Amino acid sequence: MMSLLKWYVLKKFIWTYLVTAIGLISIFLVIDFFERFDEFFSRNAPTSDLLLFYWYRIPHILFYMAPQAVLLATAITLSTLARDNEVTAMRACGIGITGITLPIIGASVVISLLVLACSEYIRPEASKRMNHIFYVKVRQKMHYGAVETDQIWLKSKYGAIWNIDRYDPDQNQMFQVRIFLTDDHNVIQKRIDAKQAQWSENKWLFKNGSYRIFKKDGLFQTEYFDERFFPVQEVPEDFEKIRIKPEELSLSEMYQSIQTKTTEGKDMTDKWVDLHFKISYPFISIVLALLAIPLSLKSSRHGGALFALGVNLGMGFFFSFIYAMGISLGHSGAFGPLLAAWGPNLLFMALGFYLMLTLDSEYILPWSVGNKRI
Repeated sequence: MMSLLKWYVLKKFIWTYLVTAIGLISIFLVIDFFERFDEFFSRNAPTSDLLLFYWYRIPHILFYMAPQAVLLATAITLSTLARDNEVTAMRACGIGITGITLPIIGASVVISLLVLACSEYIRPEASKRMNHIFYVKVRQKMHYGAVETDQIWLKSKYGAIWNIDRYDPDQNQMFQVRIFLTDDHNVIQKRIDAKQAQWSENKWLFKNGSYRIFKKDGLFQTEYFDERFFPVQEVPEDFEKIRIKPEELSLSEMYQSIQTKTTEGKDMTDKWVDLHFKISYPFISIVLALLAIPLSLKSSRHGGALFALGVNLGMGFFFSFIYAMGISLGHSGAFGPLLAAWGPNLLFMALGFYLMLTLDSEYILPWSVGNKRI
């Protein structure tokens, strides 16, 4: 059974967290509203679309703001408890620092899991609807997102298998095209290779290539051409594979997409980083809670609640910088996906545990021996 004092700390933290999270989300929404205000109203978008857009945007904002809200809520809760000498009173009752802060750590774990669940089951659908409103209904686009332009594989409904090195959707041009035409048993009967293909007169005009017909005896006949139309039935729209934004995909959908493209020979390192980012980011709440607990108790002892808040914000910004750098290095291939997404979390979690073990030090950062006391 949780003692009344622990319930008191937990309720104080949860209340502070809710107020902080709502405040951060509101600030983000207001800033975003003024950035998009002109676009919505210049295009005469209905008010209902504007309201729905921001309603569907909330899960996206919550995903990013939840860890920061945990940091602020932990700092505010503990610094106010320390300011009012409630921490001292609890310790006098025999409750150690671990007992006082365990409800906060437990709550941060629950928040991390809830944010991860929201990212998996609510955020993808909300992001799809949000982007549909903004790009299709407001900007009047036929679709949104970036069209895949490199290393396209397409098995069409007509049975042809296309492999395209590069596709220009604006000019309806293809470069280094290979088409495999199969029979009902998926046996290749014909192959078309061309350096370029251009959509012309509602047909594909192939340039500088070869046409092979495979025979049953294993031999094949090859014809070379400068320009030639072939009776393929695929149209440009068949090749406009939209690159869906990561926030619109669940973890299982992202994993399946990565596996599919990996089998096509594509380098999916950056997508693996995105997948691990989507899993690791919610757990930043735990990391920041572990950092904020010792920093809040130490700094409030020396400079009050506002000073404690400032110290925690500084540490939060520093962690965010390191985390963003790790993700960036992962996308560039310098770090592996696991190291890029989880390395900063593990590093700063270890730092948080170290600070917890050195709470009795007279310095805010115990390793800074020789510095003046703060």
